[in-house]
Amino acid sequence: MEVVNVVLSILLALVCVASAVADFKLLPRIVESMQRLRMPTRVIPALGIAKVAGALGLLIGFSNDALGSYAALCLSVYFFLATALHLRARDTAANTAPAAVLMVVAVLTFVSGL
Repeated sequence: MEVVNVVLSILLALVCVASAVADFKLLPRIVESMQRLRMPTRVIPALGIAKVAGALGLLIGFSNDALGSYAALCLSVYFFLATALHLRARDTAANTAPAAVLMVVAVLTFVSGL
């Protein structure tokens, strides 16, 4: 496994876990963001579970390359959809950028693991 893939996998996993913790705590900024996106608050914990699953897949991927690639691909789709929702809601660039950047990081993680 290349160094780039390892670094990106660890970075993406850490960000996903931190974001999932914010989801599980239902932090006000997360709830406000979901309201701007016209998403029901009840889905926030499920999004946290998806991020934790992706992070675990990336970390387990150090011993199982296929799982790591699949996790990176799934997170790429997750953050693509998050970016699309921000764009659909005409959210600000500052609110859309984190999802877009994480989408790029997830795609790079996937590509670097091929």
